[in-house]
Amino acid sequence: MDYKRIAVLSLIILLALFACKGKADGDNESDQYTPKEEYSEEPEDTTLEEPAPNTDQSPLKAYKYTWSEDDDMPPVVIIIDDFGNSAGKLLEEFADLPDEVVFAVLPDLPHTETAAKLAHRKGHEVIIHVPMQAEGNSVSPGKKFIKAGMPESDIKEIMADFIAQMPMAIAANNHMGSAATANRETMNSVLHELRQNGLFFIDSATTSKSAVFTAASELGVFSTRRDIFLDVPDVTDATIISKIESLGKYKGRKEPVIIISHCHNNDKLQAMKKFIAQIEDMGIKIKSLKKAFPEANV
Repeated sequence: MDYKRIAVLSLIILLALFACKGKADGDNESDQYTPKEEYSEEPEDTTLEEPAPNTDQSPLKAYKYTWSEDDDMPPVVIIIDDFGNSAGKLLEEFADLPDEVVFAVLPDLPHTETAAKLAHRKGHEVIIHVPMQAEGNSVSPGKKFIKAGMPESDIKEIMADFIAQMPMAIAANNHMGSAATANRETMNSVLHELRQNGLFFIDSATTSKSAVFTAASELGVFSTRRDIFLDVPDVTDATIISKIESLGKYKGRKEPVIIISHCHNNDKLQAMKKFIAQIEDMGIKIKSLKKAFPEANV
């Protein structure tokens, strides 16, 4: 009997040990799979398949600007430089921008006339993008251009030719020109010719030494100057955001902010579209030169 009791007790102990070992093994397996269970508990995101209507996740909209439409923000004037090199679809798409956008057209180029006429037909103001000598730059501004210290008679002849190429032009601005615009006598001659033809001047502000304001004031010619180059150094979203953010420093200013960009490629066109859409959404008004500066008597 004792042997039987010992055998039964031994069997019970063995079964108990086996059961404990099985339980311990089961706990270890559960721990190993805990991370997978955590991932599997993430709900499925069905919004990727059906985006919420009117949701715009663009960086320009997502950015938290330090100014808003509640601030006293001035209007803007947008000038796009360098038209005249190309025609076709890109030119046509630029011409489809809001008609307040101003076209600055270079003279003496294969598509000068085409660009100026198309812009005018689409309701855009046209200005002459006058090629002028740059300081320390070996690149020629154009076939004919205004040089610093050029005789008045030569300036008169060149300006008369440029104006004849774009009879619908209401003003002019400088293409390059850091050397020419810094020369007071040169600008006196340029502005005199503009005044004779009822045009005014927008200084592209390519030098801090510009003599435009002084010369224009003496001659009684209306002038203003560029505030922002939109596409410098590039047209990435980060750059466009920084330019929109920089508008905040003009809070309370009555005079419009003048913004210049260029027409070189589709990237610049798309950046301009995004810029316009964003500032209009934030309450900024875009004005033509005539409406922005009625005192110019254009």
